[in-house]
This record gives sequence, C-alpha cells and structure tokens, in this order.
Amino acid sequence: MRRKKLQTILWALAIPVFSNLASAQLVIDNAQFFIQPGATVTVQGDVTSNADILGTGVLQLKGLAQQNVNMNGFNIPNLEIDNTNNVVLTGNTRVGTSVLFTNGKVQLGSFNFILASATTVTGGAANKFLETNGSGFVQRTIGNAAASNQMIPVGAGSNYTPISLTHSGGTYSNAILSAQAKPGKSPNSHIRTESYTNVYWPVSTSGVTGGTFTGTGTYPADGAPGFTGTETDLRGMSFNGTDWSLAGEARDNTLNTVTAQLAANAGEIVGMNRFVVMNSKVLLQGANVVGGVMSDALRAGTNVIPTTEPYRGAPYNFVSLNGGVQEVAAAAAFNDLGSFNNIVDWVFLELRNNVSSGSTLLQTRSAFVQRDGDIVDIDGTSPLYFKNMDAGDYTVTVRHRNHIAISTNNTASFYKNLQLASSTPALDFTAPATNVLGAANVNYAQTSGFNMMYAGNANGVLGAPTQRISYSGSGNDASYILGSLLSGNTGGSIGSVASPVYHWADLNFNKRVSYSGSGNDASFILATPLGSNVSNFKQEVKPL
Repeated sequence: MRRKKLQTILWALAIPVFSNLASAQLVIDNAQFFIQPGATVTVQGDVTSNADILGTGVLQLKGLAQQNVNMNGFNIPNLEIDNTNNVVLTGNTRVGTSVLFTNGKVQLGSFNFILASATTVTGGAANKFLETNGSGFVQRTIGNAAASNQMIPVGAGSNYTPISLTHSGGTYSNAILSAQAKPGKSPNSHIRTESYTNVYWPVSTSGVTGGTFTGTGTYPADGAPGFTGTETDLRGMSFNGTDWSLAGEARDNTLNTVTAQLAANAGEIVGMNRFVVMNSKVLLQGANVVGGVMSDALRAGTNVIPTTEPYRGAPYNFVSLNGGVQEVAAAAAFNDLGSFNNIVDWVFLELRNNVSSGSTLLQTRSAFVQRDGDIVDIDGTSPLYFKNMDAGDYTVTVRHRNHIAISTNNTASFYKNLQLASSTPALDFTAPATNVLGAANVNYAQTSGFNMMYAGNANGVLGAPTQRISYSGSGNDASYILGSLLSGNTGGSIGSVASPVYHWADLNFNKRVSYSGSGNDASFILATPLGSNVSNFKQEVKPL
C-alpha cells in the first residue's frame, strides 16, 4: 500500500511534462498537481484530492460511466464536464476561474460546489448544470463587498433553471451567496396555490449583515413544462421561513424569469400567483356554543357534512365569483383533528373592498369552521386562502346556510388588513371589541362575552332579498318548517338518530328537522335567537 501511494505522488508530479493525459482515476495525496497553461488533463475515472490543483489548465471529466469527485474543499482552476452519465460530488469542491458544461450534470448530493465571484460558467442547458439534488448548495464567494448578478448555474431534474443573486446595502466579511434549485411546487406554499413555477430556489448567505438579497430565477421554457396553472398569474415572491413577500417583485413571461427580494439571511425565491390568507374566527349559535367552543355534532358519530361544499349549488345558490364551481374537500378533513380543531360545518366567505358605501364583491370562498371558531381551508387545517389578491384592507362577510350573516363594519373607520402572510393576525368576529357591522343582539348575538352568528334562518333557501329570523308573522321560519317541510304534520320529522340528515332547517345541528318533541327546531327558534319573545325577530345586515 505504501508503494501505491508513493507512485501516485510521483505520477502527479510528472503531469507538467504532458499537454494531455487520459487516466482511469486521479488521486492527489499531499502532492502538487500542476496543469500547465493551455493544457487539458482528461480523467475518465474518479478524482480525489487533498490539495489545490495548480496552474491555469483544464481538468476535463470525460468518463464512460458516472464519476465521483472529492476535492475536500480544495480548488480546481478550470473544469470541463463532458460526461453524459454525470459527475457526483463526494466532497466539497471549488472552481476558481471557469466551468464549462459540454455534456452531463454535476450532482451535489450533500456537498457544496463553490465558485469565486469572477468564475465564469458556460454551456449551461438542459441536462448540463449543477444539480442540487440533496442538501448541498452552489455557492459564490463575494468577499468583503456587495455583489450583483452572481449567476448560480443550478437546475432541477433535466431542466436548467439558473438564478442570479445580488446583495447590496449590507456589511460583508468573507461573504458567500448560496442557492439551490428544487423541482416542483414549494412545500411552503399554501395547499391552494394554483399557479406556480415547477422549480423554486432556496437561497442563503453567510458573512453578511443587513442589506437586501435579490434573486432572479429562470424557469424552464413553456414546453418543459416550466409552470403549472396560468403563466400571467406568476409573480416573484420570497419566503423568509414565516411570511411571504412581494417586495422587489418582477417577472418576465417572455424570458421566463421571476425576481424577488429577501430581507433575511435565508429563505426561498418562488414564482407563483399572489394571494392573501385570512386567519379568522366566527361562532355559529346553532352549534351549541359553550365557553366559545361549538359542538361538532354534525361530524361526530355518523358524519353528515358533505365533502362538496353546499353553497354554490341548489338549494342555496349563493352568488359566486368562481363560475359556480363547487369546492370539494378530502374525506380526511372530517377526521378527529383534536378537541378544538374538529370541523363543525361549511361557511361561505365574501370579500369586498372597504368603501363606506357601494362596496364591490371581489372574491368568494367556501371554507370550514372548527369547534373553536377558526375558519380554515378545505384541508381542515390551513389558513383560508384567496387567490390573486393583494395585501390590503377588505370588508369580510361570513355566511352560513341557516344563520344570518356577520360582517366587518365598512361604515366605520375600522377595516381589517389582510396580509400576504401565514402569520396574519386573527380577524376575530367572536371578540366583543371587534367592530362588527350592525348592532349587538339585533344583527348578531352577544352572549357570555362572545359575538356569534344568529341561528334560525330555516327558510333562507327561499332567496329572500333580506334574511331574517322570526317565529310569527308573514314568512316566519317556524311556519316554514311545519308547512313547507313537514306538510303540516306536527309530529313529523326529517331524519332521525337512525337516519341522520344534513338539512338547512336543522337549526340546532342534531341531524334532524322537527316541529315538536325534544330538541325540535321550532322551539329552538323561539328560545335561543328570539329569547322566547314570539314578536321578536333578528335581521341580517350586510355591507352597503
């Protein structure tokens, strides 16, 4: 073994004599390996070194099979990749002057490929790039000053998707800019994200304090395909580990680029549609609210809540801005998600601008409400998502199939700001301090310190222009149950314990509709929303 090592050292020292050399493998062990100017050393096997390769010549990797390279963090002056079976890093590797891609990729795995700020990279194209297929990054060393347009020749899968990095306005000490390219949709994006580039770029810095980090990523040409959804909806965004930002946003659908700024040392550059998310809470009076927590009786036992939301189709036919397409949840959304997170029912959200009068309906969504009042998306857990909206002030209305609506107050100075962020403060309709449109105990209930939506709107499916809850008088809800639904049979019912139903006139969420007997809906109307006053009524108020 000692003789083999010594022979390797001597062979390495002999390289300056030749202008070209082909070898099965190259091992440099505590030796000076010099490639003379204009010379190319061609290696068909693996490369291992614990020292810099010296000179200004080219190390060409031209194997007939996959080659492994472990430079142990040391430098190659000029590198050419010409191996259709690809090169795999088994240690950190630096290149000082140039990288040429003729054929094949360099797959980083868990190691870093390090470029100087002035290192040129040419030949990058499909299947010819640095593939960050593991935890390793492609890095640019920028030293002690700001740097602009530092090209990182990364790709994902077979697609070449380079990103150009710029950092300015900070302080720098042996600074490094790093990037990866990962295929597909960012795992940090919302489950509802519909339009996105089929690549995203994790980026990071070291040796940098303050300043602005900007990345311009190139996604594949349209035929790749380079994106999912609608290309004109794509925007450059950054994610800092908590929040999304449109700062520095730019995009070019012709050049297939997206640009975003990141005011952090690490995060992601992503191309996807803009959005706002809403963390909101609301309580449904009909769900037996105790201490700010509702019953999940419709879900518990035999679940009767449909996987397809009910509002955009008959019998409700709520006005929808997505062409009437009904949203469908996975059955898993109705699993036991924990004491306060179980699903209570579907609700319907309307987003309007915040003018004091003449407000415009901008977007609608169906969503779930959990036992503690959290309004969540159709996976049962995520914040509610509105596509292609910008952060700003909106008037929000929550509707339900047998409750009267509740809204933020667009006639006052209060408007709720919905942010492009997963950490948006909660829009809490349940809190007494919340500025809700209308008057407490007239347009919305206020009981035991909680605001809640009034239940009892059994005939809301009739589409009356003004929704109200009443026990007597023309068009009252109790008479509708007895006459229209039960055909005048006071002992009749729709559904039972043995055959539970999901019905708009099931006002107390016990999976049946009845006019008499224990737990009947007519008595619920009188006792709960109307306070046992047969002449009383509750009136819905919505934004002007």
